[in-house]
Amino acid sequence: MGRARARRRAPKIDTARIKSIAACAAHLRDLKRAHDRPPPDMEETPAPALRRFSPPATSSYCTSPAELCAEFAK
Repeated sequence: MGRARARRRAPKIDTARIKSIAACAAHLRDLKRAHDRPPPDMEETPAPALRRFSPPATSSYCTSPAELCAEFAK
């Protein structure tokens, strides 16, 4: 007494909605691409290099506070 399998319903296809979604996505990609670059009539200035104003931290080979204190006393 096997049960008959229920038929699977065909997927709903809304072509107008799918086309609209694809068109909006393509338009958004175009806008993002256009706004990544400066306008053609504007000259592009190179970004200044970042400078480090503080000197690099000096490291000590001492690991214990007593050794570090003795090193500073020298």
